Amino acid sequence: MYTQPATALTPALIIYLIDASDSMNEPCGSTTRIGMVNNALRATIKDMVRRSMRDGSVQRRYKLAIFAYSTKVIDVLDGIRDLPELLKMGVPELSAGGVTDTAAGFAKVEELLGHHLSFFEHSPAPLVCHLTDGYFTTADPSPWIRRIQAMRVNDGAVLVENVYAADGLLRKPVQNWQQWGGVLRGGDIENDYARFLYSLSSPMPESYRNNINNYGYHIQPGAALFFPGTNDDLVRLAFAISAATQLK
Repeated sequence: MYTQPATALTPALIIYLIDASDSMNEPCGSTTRIGMVNNALRATIKDMVRRSMRDGSVQRRYKLAIFAYSTKVIDVLDGIRDLPELLKMGVPELSAGGVTDTAAGFAKVEELLGHHLSFFEHSPAPLVCHLTDGYFTTADPSPWIRRIQAMRVNDGAVLVENVYAADGLLRKPVQNWQQWGGVLRGGDIENDYARFLYSLSSPMPESYRNNINNYGYHIQPGAALFFPGTNDDLVRLAFAISAATQLK
């Protein structure tokens, strides 16, 4: 499973679901948490462009959707856009404010997949990359996430990746993130809500793990699509993995 390459005829669908509640305005290094997300999105799309170049033009190997959720959910791109179309539009700049309605965000993702999944039957399994920095303040999002993970195409079930932008998540401090093996078990995690998100994260496909390790990382077999988002480098790693499908 998860071996179908992304091509112009079988593009990879990546859905970014971003917590845009007020707490995302809090400082994070030299920027804010939402600023960190904007930086990571730009870097990831730039990498998609690099991976999609052929004979001097950008191939339609990726399709993207972006939802930002807080008190309400915003469809940032107004539907699904392919990579050349997104480049013409320009990479959006997200802003933050409001409460954390995670369930509403995943409900919009489920709705989008319900309408469009059949078009990706022969593509790589779609991936949902969710980033948040705090507890949901409305309904438990678990039922929506489980239904999304039960959706399938020929390549496998829809993948859900969770990035939790908070400090003190891991039991053992990491000195060198390039050498970090990833989260292999719930016992690696100190924070209760982080363990909750880990339990709702898909296993990392071997093809994704191998592709990201080609960038100098050392993610181990069995790692989950779950990442602490404590700094720019880690969020960029998590977003880079979202685009690490096989290409042809």
